[in-house]
Amino acid sequence: MFKNVLLDLGSTVDGRLVAHVADFCRKADAELTVLNVFEEPSRSVSSYFSAHHKDLQNIILENYGEQLDNALSDSGLDAQAFTREVRWGKDFIEAIKLVHERKFDLLISASQENAGPPDSTAMHLMRKSPCPVWIHRGDLWKGAVRVLAAVNTSDTSDENRRLNAKIIRHGMHVNNILRGHLHIISCWSGYMESVLSSPRFSEQEKVDYLDFEQKQTEQELAALVKAEGVPDTAKTKIIHGSPAQVIPRYAAEQKMDVVVMGSVARTGIPGLLVGNTAEKIVANLDNSILAIKPDGFVSPVSG
Repeated sequence: MFKNVLLDLGSTVDGRLVAHVADFCRKADAELTVLNVFEEPSRSVSSYFSAHHKDLQNIILENYGEQLDNALSDSGLDAQAFTREVRWGKDFIEAIKLVHERKFDLLISASQENAGPPDSTAMHLMRKSPCPVWIHRGDLWKGAVRVLAAVNTSDTSDENRRLNAKIIRHGMHVNNILRGHLHIISCWSGYMESVLSSPRFSEQEKVDYLDFEQKQTEQELAALVKAEGVPDTAKTKIIHGSPAQVIPRYAAEQKMDVVVMGSVARTGIPGLLVGNTAEKIVANLDNSILAIKPDGFVSPVSG
């Protein structure tokens, strides 16, 4: 599943993250490429340095290479453990182009702050990359790793069921690589629950309807877990409420290291999420995120 991994460092130097990802790739038996993307200098800036007999781009690359070599040395990592790639241009665009060119099956973003929404580059990658995107925070693969797969079982369309299955499979795969503890969560709520408070519904009618919705979710999740062969060691949880609030709260309470979730595109509109629920979840998470695309997703960035 993860055999060709791309780590997009942008213009940063982060030997510690490279070492972590190299260790992950070793455990997954995957090849690692580390990408650096630098903003191209303007014509006037290039001309100025050329007039002074300075190759600005080469100086930038040499300076960065020295910094990265020092950072790798501090992390005890051999540079032969991965392939380096350098591009000039817009970070997320060049990263996605490279995904197309080299058929990467996992794209990992540069490290993010431990709280607050991911930066704009990470969000662009999550929305537009054709392969799964890992938005990285903290020291994911150290200690007792906890993996949370968040599925949407209220939507029983074939497309969403296929996406749920992909989320579960990716969650199990990451969990196996990191020898972690897998949790699976699904949220449920009644249709227009506020209307149930109307005098047109008795209290018993309200209870019966919400019980119906909960049982539907339980049955859908049970069928999904059985179909994907989820081991008995995995913990499944069904919680009433909005995913935008429930998933980040559960992830924080259970000290999850990575949340595997869907990044869903509207049919025929590449690169867009359905509504803003997924983005609200991402903005409220303080964990690493593995965002999975549905079948048939078309990136708005071509190769």
